Amino acid sequence: MHVLDYVFGLAARGPRFFQDGWGDRALCEAMDPQALSRQRIPRVEVTLGPTRQEHGGLLQEGTFESPEARLPACAQRARIRLLLPERGIRAVAVHLAASGDQGFGVRLRFAAPLLEAGIGALVLENAYYGERRPPNQPRHAFRSIWDLHRMGAATFQEGRALLRWLRESLHVRLVGVTGYSMGGQFSAMIGAAVPFPCAIVPVAAPCSPDTVLRDGVLHHVAEWAAIAGGADPKAAKEELLAHLSRFSVTALAPPVCPAAAIVVGTAGDGVVPPADQKRIARHWDAELRWLPAGHVSAVLSYRDAMRQAITDAFDRLEAAIGGVRRSGPGRRPAGPSAPRAPGAPASGAARARATGSAAARRT
Repeated sequence: MHVLDYVFGLAARGPRFFQDGWGDRALCEAMDPQALSRQRIPRVEVTLGPTRQEHGGLLQEGTFESPEARLPACAQRARIRLLLPERGIRAVAVHLAASGDQGFGVRLRFAAPLLEAGIGALVLENAYYGERRPPNQPRHAFRSIWDLHRMGAATFQEGRALLRWLRESLHVRLVGVTGYSMGGQFSAMIGAAVPFPCAIVPVAAPCSPDTVLRDGVLHHVAEWAAIAGGADPKAAKEELLAHLSRFSVTALAPPVCPAAAIVVGTAGDGVVPPADQKRIARHWDAELRWLPAGHVSAVLSYRDAMRQAITDAFDRLEAAIGGVRRSGPGRRPAGPSAPRAPGAPASGAARARATGSAAARRT
């Protein structure tokens, strides 16, 4: 474990998660990631504001009504930021939030250097985060497990809907999804649950949310006594972990185009077990790149390697997009590709880069 992760765990002494316990227990038990993935991808109407120059590109603010009807009123209107290159839109990646990332700035700054490669960014504000946060919720600490599930269902549905919107409304030919930590798991599940090829780059991602609470440096962030409701807290913890283990990347079929998926692992991670990233890559038969870093130090020192993985995934998607087909049980046929965005390059095969970077080690 990297020493910064240990310090991070000691410093994470803020408001506890799940102070109201389970919330609606029956609805929690009824949540099913496979059932969600089988639902038709919703169509959303995104309203975009005026364009301004920012972060080295063209930035627009946008809103749409969430397709997740079970959200509280304060979270029903989703907010996005769309950052596009001034010329030559080659691809756009949806960037999903890590736990606690309630603004847009961190992800926009991360995505800005990708504009030089013609790769834009669509940054989503999670339900229960930022302006979508209930007034009685302390920061990003969900008051109940039911709130966590509603946030997860909303992110899953909104992420899939935004990929569809990019293809059908903005006519972006190459779309993808990425995220760090919690955002990495959501990116993996969203990318695996769309019927068209897309680039997928989960970074430092748990395979399922239980592993973070089991024995990592953040195992103490839940209010276990409230979850137990008077029962044995140890037994309540095991019950919750078993429940959360159902929401695993491996519960869904691999993505349409595993060649365009690159799993970026953090070898010294004390928050998310590195074994989780191995599980995702093995389930997908996808490339796994290791960063010699922990959960915190990876963000501080290896952002270029993360961006290189995104660029490489889009290179592979562009090379493969003409011939991808699904076959076999549980797999969906690939849908038609959206038209090429105006100014996009004709082919990525001729300029495909050698994948990887000096900072990343592959298995």
